[in-house]
Amino acid sequence: MSQPKRKEETVGKEMKGDEALAYVIKELGIKDVFVPYSVPDFILERLKQYEINANITSSAREAILMADSYSREFNTVGTALVAPGNRVLEATDIIAQAFVDSQPLLIISTVRSYRDTGRSRIGELRTPDDVSSAIAPITKLRERVISIEEITVTVEKGYKEALSNRNRPVYIEIAEDLFRLKAYPLSPAEQKPEKRTPDKNTVAKISELLGNSKTPVIIAGYGVLAAGATKELLELTELLDIPVITTFRSKGAIPASHPLYAGEGLGLFATSEGAKLLEEADVVLALGTRFTQLATAGWSMKVKGYLVHNNIDGEDIGKVFMAHVPLVADTGLFLKELLTLIKAKVKEAVKRGSREKIKTYRKIHILNSHGGLWPYDVVRVVQQYQFSKVFVDLSAPTLDFVRLPIEKPYTWITSESLLERNIAVGGIIRSNDPNTIAVTDIEGVISNLGVLSSRLNKARGILLVMNDNGSTTLDVTSSDIPTISKTPRNENYDEILERSLKAITVVGITDLKDAIFNANPNKINVINVKIEQDYQSVLF
Repeated sequence: MSQPKRKEETVGKEMKGDEALAYVIKELGIKDVFVPYSVPDFILERLKQYEINANITSSAREAILMADSYSREFNTVGTALVAPGNRVLEATDIIAQAFVDSQPLLIISTVRSYRDTGRSRIGELRTPDDVSSAIAPITKLRERVISIEEITVTVEKGYKEALSNRNRPVYIEIAEDLFRLKAYPLSPAEQKPEKRTPDKNTVAKISELLGNSKTPVIIAGYGVLAAGATKELLELTELLDIPVITTFRSKGAIPASHPLYAGEGLGLFATSEGAKLLEEADVVLALGTRFTQLATAGWSMKVKGYLVHNNIDGEDIGKVFMAHVPLVADTGLFLKELLTLIKAKVKEAVKRGSREKIKTYRKIHILNSHGGLWPYDVVRVVQQYQFSKVFVDLSAPTLDFVRLPIEKPYTWITSESLLERNIAVGGIIRSNDPNTIAVTDIEGVISNLGVLSSRLNKARGILLVMNDNGSTTLDVTSSDIPTISKTPRNENYDEILERSLKAITVVGITDLKDAIFNANPNKINVINVKIEQDYQSVLF
């Protein structure tokens, strides 16, 4: 390929396609890339040359699963490099869940050739556009690179787009011909991700509403965490003495021990203090939330006061509850602007008596008498240990884990979309910390059995399998309000778990404590927790 006319627009060095790719990945500050074993050695060597950690996985699905987990844990882009490109289709469900959950993924793959398409090459679908077309509904951007000059700027564009406004997966294809050719790649533009700024007049109106309110409540959604705005949330809460309710996914946005924390969940899934405070609220400030079916118990929440709804775009505002004051903006930028206005008027922290109300309204969960283990028994045991990260697949037998107290942001990782059970396994197979715990049910383990068994001795932590023999399910078909229903299933997977994953089966609280306390810090410890099939949940 020929050199561009203006050399000053390039990186100043002639490169093959693989080097241009490694160069731009390093320039973007990406330190970890997840790659299946099918990626050619020369690409791995090039990544090593540029000091990029290539995490080798057994499949493209595993690579994208780990990239998704990385993104969720560190609140940044998770990068997967997959070759050949058709193997991206193995992970369609993971990409779909990342799209719905607004997780930024940068998926870089290859197309066999851009010069002589349609020649039925090995690993090629009917047309070179088929992979891109197949994942078009679940990706924010799709680009194909057909010149070395464009590799740097296109990958940079994808990275920027993944993080701009609503985070979502992007897909970049690079023609494999480019790995054998040389040219001068264009210099990256060094553009920053775009974030929507709030309308100042609307922010001023919200400031007045909160200032005149007698019983305001804040609902903190995942947008607070995605925007890195936990500090601003806490400052606003303490300055105006406003109780905070989090959604299930945003636990940790405010410490569970904070006196202004009013629990997680809305509607029928709210805590006693959260439900009472929301009922009394004259202004409800909803930050970065979509009001999902799960977090609101089938949208059973009632809003009596003024609803101020902030989200990164207008995609979800007004769909569930009609906002009196809608505000489309990055939650972090909005809170900074709001605090500036409020602090100009409020010189001392407001005292509304919110802390005392929360104490008065709070109730302790008391379980009925029972013989075997119930899910909340397990939650209480886990609560006694200091786990650094908690990855949870929410389902019928694991749902009570939403009541697990979380003190720090980004230490609780879950999904409210429930498209697939990938969160727990994705987190534990990537963990190097023995204080990481992941929680799933029997379906989450069986569907990921191959991935788990191959990484038992490569990762560290504890995987709790809430095993009710598949006898219950979270039913959202009979009603919008999720309920736990019985299934005809009663399948015993104990032998499979013990043989394939070296699982320890526990049937009581003492057994569970012993299994956690004696866990091997150098491997994944799978604990098969036998849940009584007639268990009751504290959420119902």
